[in-house]
Order: sequence, then structure tokens, then C-alpha cells
Amino acid sequence: MDLALELLTATLTSPWVYLLIAVAAALDSLMPIVPSETLLITAATFAATGHPHPAGLILAAAGGALLGDLAAHLVGRFAATGVGRWRRWARIANLLDSAHTVFSRRGGTVLIAGRFVPGGRSLATIGSGLLGFPIRTFLLWDGIGSLAWALYSTAIGLIGGMIFEDRPLLGVAVGIGIALAITGSAELIRRLRRRRRGHTRHRFTEFQDRDVTMAGMSQTYVWYVSYGSNMARDRLACYLQGGRPPGAMVTYPGARDATLPRAEAGIELPGTIYFAGESKVWGGGMAFYDHFLPGPTPAKAYLITAEQFADVAAQEMHRPPEPDSPLERLVFDLAAGSSHSLGPGGYETLLVLDDVDGVPMVTFTAAHRSSDVEHAQPQEPYLAMLRTGIAEVRAASGLPLPAAAQV
Repeated sequence: MDLALELLTATLTSPWVYLLIAVAAALDSLMPIVPSETLLITAATFAATGHPHPAGLILAAAGGALLGDLAAHLVGRFAATGVGRWRRWARIANLLDSAHTVFSRRGGTVLIAGRFVPGGRSLATIGSGLLGFPIRTFLLWDGIGSLAWALYSTAIGLIGGMIFEDRPLLGVAVGIGIALAITGSAELIRRLRRRRRGHTRHRFTEFQDRDVTMAGMSQTYVWYVSYGSNMARDRLACYLQGGRPPGAMVTYPGARDATLPRAEAGIELPGTIYFAGESKVWGGGMAFYDHFLPGPTPAKAYLITAEQFADVAAQEMHRPPEPDSPLERLVFDLAAGSSHSLGPGGYETLLVLDDVDGVPMVTFTAAHRSSDVEHAQPQEPYLAMLRTGIAEVRAASGLPLPAAAQV
């Protein structure tokens, strides 16, 4: 035991320890089996006596980690050349779309947090390259994450070394135990938050009409999710039964089926609305939904037939409802999380947000994103209708809707 301790002490107090730490941190990104964190904590435990120097360990670990992560990112970019072939499988296509959405919204957070999750570092770095995450942005956020990881691991080792100055191996064990406890606690919190989000989604199924069941509705009904003026049920009624909303400049013919929604629910979407273009109905800007931006956005989900949804979409584009619209089948053919542009119009990009027991949640928006167009101020009649709809969403869901104060 004494010989082993002497060899370990000689290795970790040698100037070569900085190169060892840097190489281990670099290899860990592509080969997660390399125990770079354990090695860094061990070296930092001995650093409590002054050798090696803690600052040198931090710089070596952070620099090696960033270099290794860059290599993993480039591997992902190289693999992306064949990603188009993978999209023939719907499950993989959905996974790629979901991952792209996550990186578009909070890619920096993913890169930092992934470093502290077992196996998360490789997934985040290779995935960022696979999804075309900008390399300059990658270097910025990954550099922050690498430095944070190096500081965190070195600090844990120093704590163990200072507590057990005369028993360095016990200090190493304590340091590794602290790291495992922190990682385990973080994973427990993540699971609890995921379960809580599941409960939040479950609230969506608690409809105002308690007699509604999903049985037999697949391939017939959809949840039409409105984030604009159609959040107000009287406004949507004009699309279904015909009429002119208060303050509007257009009278609608109504849908082929004038039946009102079978159920409705107030929800929140993980995205942001923005106003652009010029509305023929209200004047001023129209509301569009950018699902790549952070949220939340208040929305109203209506249970209507696919035929009614196609008729609402047609009237949104100032066209009369027509039979045999391809949209009636398309809503059932697309996987959750996917999109499809039916045309260049403002509301001709179909988004399949999710599904509830086989009934798809769908909406439409523009093909452009918030950053692609010049924003325009909406007119007061339009804003008044949005306020009415948001109030209904709040009443239906019981969820806090901070976006309501922004309208």
C-alpha cells in the first residue's frame, strides 16, 4: 500500500501531471470510459499541499476538454453529410427535429449542462456538430462549460485534500463521493422535473367537457391549437358558422360543418408569437408562431374535425372552403414534431405539435421565422381579441400566463 501511495504521489506531483490531465480530458469527449473527472479530482486532492498547482490543473483540464469537445463536434459535422439518408425512418427524423429544436432554443445550456451529466458530454458535443450548431457559438459555450467543469472538479478535490491532509487516499474517496452525490442529486431533480412536466401535460387532457373520450376519434378529429385571435371562442365561431368578428373588416362564409368544437382546453406552447406583415382582417401586423424561440406562449386547443380544420386554414388564407382538401389527410400522415409547407402564404405551414391518444395537435404559421422578417405593430381591435382569448386560456387552464401582460 505504501509503495502504491508513493507511486501515485510521485505521478501526481510531477510536472507531467498537467499533460496527463489535458490528454484525459480531451479523450473523454470521444471515449467516455476515460475517467478524466476522477483523475482531476485525485490530482486536486494532492494539490491541497501545493503540488501540483490548482491553477495549472484547471487550465490543463479546461484546455484539454475544449480541444476534445471540438474534435467531437467536428466528428458530428462529418457525420451530418449522411444524415439525410437517416430521415427515411420516421422515428429518427422526429428525434433529429426535436434535437434541432432544443439546440436552436438553448444550445448553450445543453453544452454546459451536458458536461455534468453522465454520457451527456459526448451526446451534446457530437450532436451539436450533427445539427450544424455554429462553431463560434459552440466554442464560446463549450469553453464556458469546460472551465466550469474544471473549476468544479478541482474544487471538490481540494476540499477532500484539505479535510484529510494527512490521509490523501481518504481525501480522494471523499472527493469522488461528493461528486457522485452532486451528480445523483442533479439526476433526481431532473427526473422530478420531468415527472412534473408530465403532470402539466396531463392537465391538458382534463377537458372542460368531461364526457369527451378519445376512443374512435383517431383519423377524424384533431386538436386545432390557436395562438392568435382564434383563442377567443366567439372569433373561432365565425370560421365555423360564418360571420364577422367585432372590429374586423372581413365576413367569413363559415365551414362546411358548422358544429362548434366538441371540447377546448387552455395550454401553453414552448415558443413565441411575433407580429409581421399586414392583416387584411384587422390591419397592422399578424400573429405568427416561432416554435424555435423560448416560451411560453398561451394557446387554446379546440377539438374539431379534420375537415373543419382544413376549412379554418382555407379561410385564414382568404379562400373559400372546398371539399377534398389534402390537408384533411396530411394532418394524420405527419409525425408529431414535424412541419410541412403547403404554400408560400402566411398561414400555410402546418405544424404537428404533439398528439393526445392518437389525436394530433396541429396549428399553422408562416414558413419564415421571427428573425427573418420585419416586425409590425398590430392594431387595437386585434389586440383586444387576443386579450379576450388569453383571458379564456387562463380561465380554462388555471396556469400562469405571463405573456398575457405583454399583449
